[in-house]
Amino acid sequence: MDELHVDVFGAGDPAIFVHGSFGWGLDTFPEQRALSDEYRIILVDRRGFAGSSSLEAVGWPADMHDVAALLDDVGPAHLVGQSYGAVVALLAAGLRPQLVRSLVAIEPPAFEVAQGDPDADATTASLQPVFRRAAEMTADEFVAEWARANGMPQERLTSWTDSFGDQEWTAADASRRERWPGDAPLQFEVLAAASFPKVLVHGAWKADVTGREGGGRDYAAVCRVIAARIGARLVTFERSTHNPQLQEPQAFNHLLQKLWLHE
Repeated sequence: MDELHVDVFGAGDPAIFVHGSFGWGLDTFPEQRALSDEYRIILVDRRGFAGSSSLEAVGWPADMHDVAALLDDVGPAHLVGQSYGAVVALLAAGLRPQLVRSLVAIEPPAFEVAQGDPDADATTASLQPVFRRAAEMTADEFVAEWARANGMPQERLTSWTDSFGDQEWTAADASRRERWPGDAPLQFEVLAAASFPKVLVHGAWKADVTGREGGGRDYAAVCRVIAARIGARLVTFERSTHNPQLQEPQAFNHLLQKLWLHE
């Protein structure tokens, strides 16, 4: 835990932010630094990513304990996770519910909780085998396989990877070594019993520039199921896809501020 890198901004009540795959703390939550006028903003680099790149990347089985330990150090704290980081945040909140002041999970890819939904099932069928074969791949092979499994057109994939520098490829290789998030053991009963406010966030995917097939319906299905099972509020960002904290930062920050003020 001592080697886990975090970037900290501001003072006040702590808020821990957990990034998803192919990114890192500052890359995923740059717009949320504006909240440091009133809060202590803690941006985590998960194992294998950015400032924590010296650590082995194993995904949620280790990440949830890292975030739980961080809650032990700084909590009670607000907890925000995006994508794979939302799965980690949900798991960590289940481990330390007494140290969570509020929980916001943005499009967690826990697809198997929505088993029976055709879009979530299709994503599991296409993406889970990529994670199973990931150890046999290089980082660039994994990115290509991951993108194809998500329905990303080749031209979009080329444009995306052409923008990669060393740090992006480090994040891609760390993502390759992550555990499949689809069947993460979320503690629904613990989270449902917890008194802190909970919000599940997803984008409307109305203007999808990623080229991803399915239009985010799989993520929406997951958010609906989790929200219903833990008693969370469900919020849709109409002009966003997978990153409302980047695509609608003012509205997203306003959501956090209202939640944190009235916890």
